[in-house]
Amino acid sequence: MPPTTHRRKITQKELKAPDELTTLVDSARDFLANNLTQVLISTAAVVIVGAIAVGVYYYERHRDNIASARFYGAITALNAGQNKLAETQFQQLADEEPGRRLGRLARFYMASAYLADGDLPNARDSLVAFLGEERDPLFRSLALTNLAVVYERMADWKKAAGAYQQAAADPGPEQARAEMDVARMLAKSGDKQGAIAAYRGFLTAHPFAQQRQDVMESLALLGAPAKLPPPSAAAAGPQPVAPH
Repeated sequence: MPPTTHRRKITQKELKAPDELTTLVDSARDFLANNLTQVLISTAAVVIVGAIAVGVYYYERHRDNIASARFYGAITALNAGQNKLAETQFQQLADEEPGRRLGRLARFYMASAYLADGDLPNARDSLVAFLGEERDPLFRSLALTNLAVVYERMADWKKAAGAYQQAAADPGPEQARAEMDVARMLAKSGDKQGAIAAYRGFLTAHPFAQQRQDVMESLALLGAPAKLPPPSAAAAGPQPVAPH
């Protein structure tokens, strides 16, 4: 018996497969040919945007480096006592880089240069401008303290007290001293009762402060006792039991 030959029947789908592949390739080629200009424009736009972003990044870093170098130069002049030079350099940096951190800080240090030079009006204006933008509590506290010093040197006791009071409201290294300075300015302005209340408030808030003795002496000069609050039961220790 002759061997049996098995033939696999080709389906209609398999017969159409090459035609479908050819159609897909042709469609892609036709789309590219018909939209080549748009494709090239889109590709170029992506490349250009990427190049601009990279360029802006490196340009901003370059400006940061320049601002840092200028700030360092102004600080060096200030530390060397070259106040006029420091004032000029800080002013230029503040005017040309108002959106940068160092540009804003330049106004704070510019005020220090003016203050060291005895130029109180410009020191005041620089600090007011700085405080209008600054949000960092530490720098705000320092700037408010410096502003109070400026007002005090200008013999404007009420504004000095107000600036010291604002400085005392912000946590910082000058907080306790600012609280004492509020009382001192109130006394200078003639508000004796307000000064006494402020000094007593300081003793209540800071019972173990190093300035405690100074505050008590200031109260004595104002003719007022300290009137410290009585210690709590816990601080006073166990109370004796009355005999039955």
